[in-house]
Amino acid sequence: FLQLSSQSEVITRVVQRLCEKRKKNVLAYGYSLLDENSSHFQIMPSSNIYSYLPNTATETIRISGLWETLLSRIGDDVMMYLLEHCAVFMLVPPSNCYQVCGQPVYELISHNVDSYPVFVKQRFSKHKRSSLLDYMQKRLMFHRQYLSKSRWWKCRQRLEADVSSLGNKKNNKIQGLVSSYQYSAKAVSKASKQIRMVTEHLEKQSSSSSYLSAATAPSLKRKLDREQLDIPAKRAKVEEKVREEKALVYTPDVNQSSFKRYGTGYVASHSVSLIKKTHLSQRSSSDMSGPSLAHTSRDGKKFVAGESSFLRGVQSNKPLKSSIEIQAESHRKGVEMHMCKSQLDSVQIKPVEGISSKCRRQESSLAHLAKKLPNTLLRSAVYIDRKLLLYSRRSFQECFPKSFLLNRLQGCQAGGRRLVETIFLRQNLLEQKRNQSLPHHNWRKKRLPKRYWQMRDTFEKLLKNHGKCPYLVLLKKNCPVWISETSVRKTELPCRAALPGESEVHKQAEQFGKEPAKSVASSRCESGHTDMPDNLSAPLAKPVHRESQREEQNPGEVCDSALGELLKQHSSHWQVYIFVRECLERVIPAELWGSNHNKCRFLKNVKAFISMGKFAKLSLQELMWKMRVNDCMWLRLVKGDHFVPAYEHCFREELLAKFLYWLMDTYVVELLRSFFYITETTFQKNMLFYYRKFIWGKLQSIGIRNHFAKVHLRALSSEEIEAVRQKQNVPVASKLRFIPKANGLRPIVKVSGVVEARAFSRESREKKMHHYNTRLKNLFSVLNYERTINTSFIGSSVFGKDDIYKTWKKFVTKVLESDGEIPHFYYVKADVSRAYDTIPHNKLVEVISRILNPEKRTVYCIRRYAVIMITTSGKARKFYRRHVSTFKDFMPDMKQFVSQLQQNASLQNAIIVEQSLTFNETSSSLFTFFLQMIHNNILEIGSRYYLQCCGIPQGSILSTLLCSLCYGDMENKLLYGVQQDGVLIRLIDDFLLVTPHLMQARTFLRTLATGIPEYGFLINPNKTVVNFPVDDIPGCSKFKQLPDCRLIPWCGLLLDIQTLEVYCDYSSYTCTSIRSSLSFNSSRTAGKNMKYKLISVLKLKCHCLFLDLQINSLRTVLINIYKIFLLQAYRFHACVLQLPFNQQVRNNPYFFLRIISETASCCYAILKAKNKGVTLGSKGASGIFPSEAAEWLCYHAFTVKLSNHKVVYKCLLKPLKICKMQLLRKIPKDTMALLKTVTEPSLCQDFKAILD
Repeated sequence: FLQLSSQSEVITRVVQRLCEKRKKNVLAYGYSLLDENSSHFQIMPSSNIYSYLPNTATETIRISGLWETLLSRIGDDVMMYLLEHCAVFMLVPPSNCYQVCGQPVYELISHNVDSYPVFVKQRFSKHKRSSLLDYMQKRLMFHRQYLSKSRWWKCRQRLEADVSSLGNKKNNKIQGLVSSYQYSAKAVSKASKQIRMVTEHLEKQSSSSSYLSAATAPSLKRKLDREQLDIPAKRAKVEEKVREEKALVYTPDVNQSSFKRYGTGYVASHSVSLIKKTHLSQRSSSDMSGPSLAHTSRDGKKFVAGESSFLRGVQSNKPLKSSIEIQAESHRKGVEMHMCKSQLDSVQIKPVEGISSKCRRQESSLAHLAKKLPNTLLRSAVYIDRKLLLYSRRSFQECFPKSFLLNRLQGCQAGGRRLVETIFLRQNLLEQKRNQSLPHHNWRKKRLPKRYWQMRDTFEKLLKNHGKCPYLVLLKKNCPVWISETSVRKTELPCRAALPGESEVHKQAEQFGKEPAKSVASSRCESGHTDMPDNLSAPLAKPVHRESQREEQNPGEVCDSALGELLKQHSSHWQVYIFVRECLERVIPAELWGSNHNKCRFLKNVKAFISMGKFAKLSLQELMWKMRVNDCMWLRLVKGDHFVPAYEHCFREELLAKFLYWLMDTYVVELLRSFFYITETTFQKNMLFYYRKFIWGKLQSIGIRNHFAKVHLRALSSEEIEAVRQKQNVPVASKLRFIPKANGLRPIVKVSGVVEARAFSRESREKKMHHYNTRLKNLFSVLNYERTINTSFIGSSVFGKDDIYKTWKKFVTKVLESDGEIPHFYYVKADVSRAYDTIPHNKLVEVISRILNPEKRTVYCIRRYAVIMITTSGKARKFYRRHVSTFKDFMPDMKQFVSQLQQNASLQNAIIVEQSLTFNETSSSLFTFFLQMIHNNILEIGSRYYLQCCGIPQGSILSTLLCSLCYGDMENKLLYGVQQDGVLIRLIDDFLLVTPHLMQARTFLRTLATGIPEYGFLINPNKTVVNFPVDDIPGCSKFKQLPDCRLIPWCGLLLDIQTLEVYCDYSSYTCTSIRSSLSFNSSRTAGKNMKYKLISVLKLKCHCLFLDLQINSLRTVLINIYKIFLLQAYRFHACVLQLPFNQQVRNNPYFFLRIISETASCCYAILKAKNKGVTLGSKGASGIFPSEAAEWLCYHAFTVKLSNHKVVYKCLLKPLKICKMQLLRKIPKDTMALLKTVTEPSLCQDFKAILD
C-alpha cells in the first residue's frame, strides 16, 4: 500500500470520479463537472470539477492531519476505495456522530420497512415490574406447571387410546387407496371432538392459552412482546423430526383429501397446545398475511389450504359431510388461499403413513419453489392512496371526467382488451409503491397471453355496464338533498360588484352551485358519465329584485343565514356507502366477484374505506384478506377441475390483488371524488365529510362572496397579467379552498403554482416553484433566527405549550416567592377578529424592515442537514433541519456544530448528515424577496387572478410568525408595562392578561376594545371574557362577564385564577369520536403500531404544565394524571376497534394487559423526570405519590372505560380488578383517600360527551 499522492489530490480524484458517475456521496456535495455555468465558481486544480457550494466535510478531510496519517499507512488505492464506496462517520462524544463520506444514510431508510433488527430497538423506559406484570407472570407459571410433562403425557395417552380405538374399528376395511374413501366421517368428527375437549379444558385454565405451547410456555425474559425469533436451521430440522414422530403417534389415519377441507378440525383455533406451530423456512420471515395450512395428500403431493376452510372447521355448526362428498367438493373447489393476519405462523400437517423418498424429493423441490412464488406483492406495504379523494378541484358537476379510463374506452372495439392490459399488464403502481426507485415500464404492445385473452369478454361487459349505469339517479336516490327554496334563492342572490371583476367571480361561483339542468338532451350527461359543455353546465341565476333593502345592502349576511342550513346537508357515511354499493352491483359483472362471499368482503372494505379518517390507510393485505381465489373462474388458464400447483395459485392470487386494487384505487376513488366534495372540518378532527358537488358549489359561492366582503382583493387585468409574466422572477399563485366550521367556513390559501402556468413547461414550472419554496424557507429560518437572538421582537408571543409553560412558571414562581397570600387576580381574554386578513402591508413591511435591517447587508450562513434517530419502536426516522448563523457565530467545523446541537437542542443518539451550506442570502436580498411575496400575493379564483392588497394568507409557513412579529411590535409600542406584577401571554391572536391591578386590566381592555387601526387590530366581542364589571367602559357592554368563575379556558388549558394551577381542557372532545383524532394504519404489525402510537400520544399529553409540582398542588397533578389515563383508555378502545383482520382482545389478552401496564409505568417515569429533586415515592408504597398509586389510577381509569364494553374486554377486566385489590392493600390509607377523592366522579362530564 503505497502513498503516491497528497491527501488533497486523492480527495480531488475521488470527487471527480463521483461526479462523473453521478453517484450520491456526502463527499461530493457542492461539486459538479465543468459546464457553461462554472465560470463564476472556484475550479479545483488539476481537475474538471468546480465547487458551487462549500462542503465542510470534504475540506476537513483535505486538511486534517489525522487523515494524512491514515493515507500514509493505507496508501492511495485503499483510501480512494474507502472514500468512494464506504460510509464513514466521525463520533462526537458522548452519543452523536456525523457522516463524512459515502452514500447519505438517510437515503437508505425506506418508508416501507416495517421493522428493523432487534439490536436497534430501544425501550422507552426502564421501570420496575408492575403489579399487573407480576400477576400475569404468576398466571403463566401456573400454566407451566399445569402443562408439565407428567400431565401432558397423561392427556396424550388418553388421546391416543381414544384415537386408536376409533381407528381399530375400521382397520379390516381399510385397504390401499380405497380405504381412504371408506373411512367413516363419524370417526373423524369424534376424534376432532376429543382433541377439542382437551383443548377447551386447557383454555378454561388460562385466558392466554392461545399462545402457550404444548411443551413449554414462552419465556417472558426472552420474548416479552411475543415476537417471533429466528430458529437456527439445524435446530429446526431436529424439531421437525420430533414433530413428525409425534404426529405419527397421535394423528389418526384418515383420508387426506377429506382432511383437505375439514382437516382443520384437528387444528382448532386454540389447538396450538396440541400441535406445535412450525414455520415454513421462507414464509416465517416474510410478511405473509395469514396462516396457510400445508397438507400432503395420499400420493405425496402438497396442497395449500385456505383460511376459510380453517374457519369453517373451527366455527361452523353444520354437520360434517361424508368423505365422498368432501372429496368431490374438494376437487371442485381446488385450492383456496385467503389472506389472514390474525396469526403469522404456518401449521404444517405431516403425512401419517409411508412417505416415499420420491415424495420427499417432491416436497423439497416445492419448498425450494416456494421461495420464488410471485405473491411477494401481498407481503409488501402497498396502500390505497386516499390523497386524491380530498378537495376535488374539478368543476362542481356531478359526473365522471372525460379523462376517466372507463369513459375513454367507451365505444372502443378493443375496449375490453385495453382494460385488461391496463389493469394487469400496464399497472406498475404496485411495484412503484413498494420501491420508489424502480423505473416506470409500460406494457409493450404485443400478442395478449391466453389467460388475459379469455378475460376480454368479462371486462367488455364491465364497460357496457358502466355506460348504462344511471349514476345521477342512484346519487339522488341514496344521497338526497333537503334544502328549502328560500335558502336556494338566498344563495343565488347576486352581489354588487364592489371590485373590478368581482361580478364574474360571483357568476362562476353561482355556476358551481347549480345542479345540472335536466333539460339537457344528452342522456350521458344526465347519467353522470361525462362532463357537460361549459355553456350548458348551469344557467346563471336571474337577479331577484324582491328581496328587502337590507339584503341588497349587505348580501354577506343573507348568505350567512343560509350557510348553517347548507352545512348540515352533508351525506352520511352510510348513504355514501349505499350509493357506491349500488354502483358496484350494476357495473361489476357477477363472474368477476366469483362468489357472493368475495363480493361481501369487498363491500365491507369499501364501507371501512369510506369511514376512515383523513390520514388513515387501507392496505392491500386487508383488501385481500379472506378473498377466495379459487371462486374466481376467470383467473384460471385452463377450465376444469385439476391439480393446481402452488406457483399457479399464487399467480392467480396476485392477479386478483391487482384487480381489487384497481377497483378500489381507481374506480371507487374516482366515483367518490366525481360526485362528492370530501373534506375535513374544524370541529370533528380528522373525520371526513362528504358533500354532494351540488351542495358544495353553493357553499363555495357563499365562501367566495364572504371572502370578497372581508378581504381587500383587486382583480388583475390581462395587461397586468402579461406584465407579470414578463418579469424575471415569476410570482406564484395560490388556490383558495374552504374548511367547514361549526357556524361558517374557514378560508385556506395554499401556493399551487406559477401565474399563467400553461405558458411554461412542466420542468420550468417545477424549477420556479422549487426556487420560490427555497427562498421562502430561507426567509422563515432567518426571521426565526432573529427573533431568538432578540426576543423583544415578538413581545408576549408564545408558539406552543413549551413557551406557555416557561412564561407561566416564571409568573407563578414570582407570585409564590412573595411570601404572602396569593392576591386576587383580574383577567382579560380576547381574540382578534380576522387577524390574518386585516394586517396592513405598509405596517408589516415597516416591522420586517426593522428586523432584517437591509441597509446593513448582513450575510446569513444557512446550513441544511438531516438528522437520523432511532425511535422507541426501533424504527429509524429522518428529520430535515435548517440552521442559521452569521459570521459572528458561524462554526465551519462539523464537530463543533454537532457539539453545539447537543448542548442547545438536547440532541442525543443521532446521526447528522450535512446537505448544504450557503452564504448567498443577505438581509437585503431576503427583504427584497419579502416585498415581492407581500406585494404579489396573487389569488386564483375560478379562471381569474386577484391581488390581495391587505393581510397575509392563511396556510403559509410564514403566516404565524409574521402575525406574531407584527403584534409584538404593537405591544412594545402601545401596551408596554401592562403586565406589571402580572403576565400577558399571546398565542398568535389569542390574548390573555392576568394582573392583580384592576386599573391595568381596564386600561388594557379599553385599548383593545377601541381598536388599533394602524395594525388593523380589532377584537371579537363574542370571544372576549373578563371577571370584572365593564359596563361603564365604552364599547364593552357586549363582553362576557364572569366574576365568580375561577377557571379560564384558554388555548386548550384551564387556568385557576385563585391558585394559579393548570388543568387540561377536554371540552374539545365533546361530541367527537376519538377514532377521528387517531390515524390508525392497517398493517401486519397492527398490534405493535397500536402500542407505540398510544405511548406517543401519552407523552404529548404528559406535559410539564400539568405535572409540575412547583406550579400545581399534588391533588391537581393527580387529577391531571387520572384524566390523562382516562383519555388513554378511550384511545385504547378506539385502537382496538380499528384492529385489522378481525383481531380480538381475547386472542392475546397478555399483550393488551402489557400495554395498560406500560401506560402507567411510562406516565410515572415522565412525572419523575419533570419533577427532578422531588421524592415522590419509596419502598413499601410510601411517599407522597408512589408508583403503586400511579398504577391504581391507571387501572381504575381503564376499568371505568372498559366496563362499558364488558363483552369485548371480559378477559382484561378481571386481572385489572384483582391488581386494584392488591394495590389497595399496599397503598397507605391517606394516599388511598386522596386517590379516591380525585377519581370522584369516575367519569367527568367532558368524557361522558365523547362518542366512542
